[in-house]
Amino acid sequence: MKLTSKFMEERRILNRRTTWHLINIKARTGQNIEHYVSAFQNLFSEDPLVALPIGKSGSLKSVEFSELLDENQQPNWIKINILSYVIIDPNAFYNRRSQQDLHLEWDADVVANKKEAELYFIPSVHMLAVRKSSPISLKSTILYLSEALNRIEPNTFDVDVVVERDALDRILSAHAVCKLEADISFSNPGHTDGFYAAFDSKLRTMNPSRFHVTAEGSLDCPLQDEDDGMLQTVVNLSEQNGTVKATIQPTEGSKLEVIDSKDHPKVLTIPQIINGFCSTIYNELKTRYGNHHE
Repeated sequence: MKLTSKFMEERRILNRRTTWHLINIKARTGQNIEHYVSAFQNLFSEDPLVALPIGKSGSLKSVEFSELLDENQQPNWIKINILSYVIIDPNAFYNRRSQQDLHLEWDADVVANKKEAELYFIPSVHMLAVRKSSPISLKSTILYLSEALNRIEPNTFDVDVVVERDALDRILSAHAVCKLEADISFSNPGHTDGFYAAFDSKLRTMNPSRFHVTAEGSLDCPLQDEDDGMLQTVVNLSEQNGTVKATIQPTEGSKLEVIDSKDHPKVLTIPQIINGFCSTIYNELKTRYGNHHE
């Protein structure tokens, strides 16, 4: 674990456009900055090995905590480097020429096909940024974070990709919504009103780990999209707190279309880097999510 002082940070402007995906990491209990910081401290200490898709594994390489503190005396940011790789099975080698199975003496600590990704977590808004062009896929990154954090504190964290708002607005503005499937968790309290707030409060009181919704209609009898109603609430909650999949008719007489939020992760474009990536992402996410965040 490494601490970075303010004197070590870069002091320059880099006019380079970068694009990022955002991940909402949300504690089901203890929704405070100290909890998020301690979770990553414990993650660094325990470094669980996580199984990833297509036979790969994931673990930590490093965790760096900013020495610059926010108004709550907690680190402004946490930089996490994660790895994905293949663990070699010494009994699974094969000689193509001789057509023989082989066993090789292999150091168990030596792995293959290593990839590395840098993640930037802002505890005060419990939001994490990862490069859109990251060598480790967004799906694998989500899986690693969810599995690793819940290995440290079982059944405690929800890890969800932030969804592009345009995709959700296409659902809400459709001529007809014929089917809606959602997998969501409750939002942090205090940033909702009307039915949205009432539904969210009841969902929180129920205390589920996740909440699954399936609503089916038809072209002749589509789902009702009233202002501040169930459909709007579920779709809006999914922006930062889960996934939604809808079968819609965009306009009257048009063909049916399926919109799956998994295909539409939010892309945040940052036009320039000021005083390094950590500082830039901290300022960007605090500005966007510091006052109204779920």
